[in-house]
Amino acid sequence: MQKTKILAVAPYEGLADAISTIAQTRDDIKMTVQIGDLNTGKQIAMELAHNNYDVIISRGGTAELIRSTVELPVIDIPISVYDVLRTIKLAENYSGKFVIAGFSSITNCSRILCDLLQYDIDIFTFTSETDTLPTLRKAYENGCTLALCDMAGSKAAQALGMNSLFISSGTESINAAIDEAVKLVRSSQHVHKQKDLFQALLSDEEREFMIYDPAGNLWFSSLTDNDRNIALMNLINTYLKAFLKVPDQTVTRQIRDKIYVLTNRHLIYENQKYTAITIRQQMALFSDDSSEITIYNRLDHTSQEYSNEYSSSHHVGNTATLIQEYSKNNFPVLIIGETGTGKDKIARQLYENNPNNTAPLYIINCELIGERKWNTLLNSIESPFAATNATLYIKSLSSLSKAQLDNLFSYIDNSRLSKRNRLIFSITLENFSKGQEDLCRSYLENRLSCLTLRLPPLRERINDLSSITALYIHRMNITIGKQIIGFEAEAMDLMHSFPWPGNLDQLHHVIKELVVITQTPYITYTDTKAILDAEPAISGNAPQTTLNLSTTLDEMNYQIIQWVLAEEHGNKEKTAKRLGISRSTLWRMLKK
Repeated sequence: MQKTKILAVAPYEGLADAISTIAQTRDDIKMTVQIGDLNTGKQIAMELAHNNYDVIISRGGTAELIRSTVELPVIDIPISVYDVLRTIKLAENYSGKFVIAGFSSITNCSRILCDLLQYDIDIFTFTSETDTLPTLRKAYENGCTLALCDMAGSKAAQALGMNSLFISSGTESINAAIDEAVKLVRSSQHVHKQKDLFQALLSDEEREFMIYDPAGNLWFSSLTDNDRNIALMNLINTYLKAFLKVPDQTVTRQIRDKIYVLTNRHLIYENQKYTAITIRQQMALFSDDSSEITIYNRLDHTSQEYSNEYSSSHHVGNTATLIQEYSKNNFPVLIIGETGTGKDKIARQLYENNPNNTAPLYIINCELIGERKWNTLLNSIESPFAATNATLYIKSLSSLSKAQLDNLFSYIDNSRLSKRNRLIFSITLENFSKGQEDLCRSYLENRLSCLTLRLPPLRERINDLSSITALYIHRMNITIGKQIIGFEAEAMDLMHSFPWPGNLDQLHHVIKELVVITQTPYITYTDTKAILDAEPAISGNAPQTTLNLSTTLDEMNYQIIQWVLAEEHGNKEKTAKRLGISRSTLWRMLKK
């Protein structure tokens, strides 16, 4: 016969020892014993209840608290008449006045006994853990110096300086509770068989399952205990609050060499809402510290993070209207612009404002993917290209060769990628040859019917410069605690006349330097000229080659990279080769 699996939560060590001793004499049960009183015991039960136990046994107030928070049946270890009578007989040897105090499991039995034997003893019932101290204080003020009580009462008596006799459960009470637990489980054996079969079935699936009750307590788990699953549980807890509120969300995250996909749904049972979380895992294509593929989840970021200086710049002018309209549907989108025009920020806004933002955004950086990894991306079943109902942002298509572009477009056609997912592409104009640009745009705009979002360079929206700089200065004021109002008129004239080859990225970099060094309410002409003179200024002006030694090493590196990038006409591969660094290192340094 299958053994009954019992979790015993004992309020005190003596009871735990007694339960363990009795359990060893029985072959019909499998007992796990934990020690914890009241809220500590309740917490233990909440954490362990999902570990495939059939029933819980505990005592007194601890049993009542556990019963209110877990759905497993809870059997109370009773306080028998003999338990109370033994304690009263012992107290009769005490010369002072005494009372009986405890939760209802003690006091109900005590009242019956005192009525039968005509004992004139005051009896006080605790309703909660916070009730113990004031109740015994009242008895103490009335001249009682000894309390016959449970564990909670003993602690309160000790705090008041009263003596106490603990009413312990005898062997017959423990055996009675175990017998009742076994009887209860066997009476519904078919239900437990079903539960065991379904749990075994779920545990053998490639997917894992977690179910949380309406209060957010773990009710069922198919996970086993190991270091990886501890990290996975911590990950789930990060999103649990959002999962409890909104159903049908998907989060994808990488932990070391595995990709985990968390999907939630809500189940209604007896008018209570339970949250089921399904966990799928697959091998990651690349290491978790690589930049080739980035997984972006809406739940990882607050709305405030989207209102940063970059996205704010696109709220000025006509681009905001296009973003709003393009976000309403799942048509593929092509974003075209020069370096630094904020293409990545636009892609994130298109994702964030789209109805499908409950699924993840995969950012695939073509600049960093070599030939071997590109082939893996197109052929692996664990590739983001194999996803469904996600958003894929394939950025910097200008970094791909003609052969790679042909392979990508063939894959899109043959795999129905655009039907299964929302696609966003970006092209950096100065990195494309005319032939590549024509090939790319012909396919994306004509065959794939992409909506096209052209981001004008900053020199073409120079009338927006004052508004954009105001937004940037405001963000920097908040970040570093300044109160800068704006530019002097002559300084703003310099800003308007600068060609801004690096567009919004360069503008943000310049504003950052100016706000840091400015000590007056307005940014001066002198400071503005000094900073702009150190900036590369192609588009009609020769690049400046004077290194500004008053800045940090990172800023000087940035200046050098911009000079070489300008001389190579924006070609990042040639720039990286001249600087003796990899393309990925160049990319990271430009993003700092």
